[in-house]
Amino acid sequence: MSMKNRNEDGFTGLEAAIVLIAFVVVAAVFSYVVLGAGFFTTQKSQQVVHAGVTQAASNIVVKGEVYGLNSSAIPIDAVSVIRFDIGLAAGGLPVDVDRMTIVMSTNASVTTLSQTQTANMDPTSNTWNVQSTNNAGSGTDHLLQADEVFTIYLKPNTTQPLYPRTVFNIELKPETGASLGIMRTIQPGLSNVNLLY
Repeated sequence: MSMKNRNEDGFTGLEAAIVLIAFVVVAAVFSYVVLGAGFFTTQKSQQVVHAGVTQAASNIVVKGEVYGLNSSAIPIDAVSVIRFDIGLAAGGLPVDVDRMTIVMSTNASVTTLSQTQTANMDPTSNTWNVQSTNNAGSGTDHLLQADEVFTIYLKPNTTQPLYPRTVFNIELKPETGASLGIMRTIQPGLSNVNLLY
């Protein structure tokens, strides 16, 4: 019997091509899955960072100085009304001032002040109000937006006036975002209008 020689060179090349194509397909699928997971993780990380910055950063800043005023009901040697302007921080989200809480503390007490809608430069005891607004747009709403400044007047407890050398802290708590703390000291030698440091 005669044995025929078989030439398997072409068959081996075909096998190699199939194996190579299989590796390329598997690698393409694997890279697609890895890239998809990477994009998903990056997007989630971005959302977490954005939410963290929103909660950690205060949207409100003090614009200008903090003043201590006197009313006729309180002796000249004590500050009875605190006045300051607030605005949005750079890139801050709008803040509804009507939903903001203000807490005032001294060495003697901690008081949550109530908001009054009366625009008065001398509010009643333990209250605060928005006396004037510098709205960039039209309207007199209490939604603090970019390029707007609101003037806040607040009056601590009249039974505990702010005498010279009294250290006090005012904490503004917006509906979202971090609180803004304002710490000042009543200086000696008071007049009707005092710049507080």
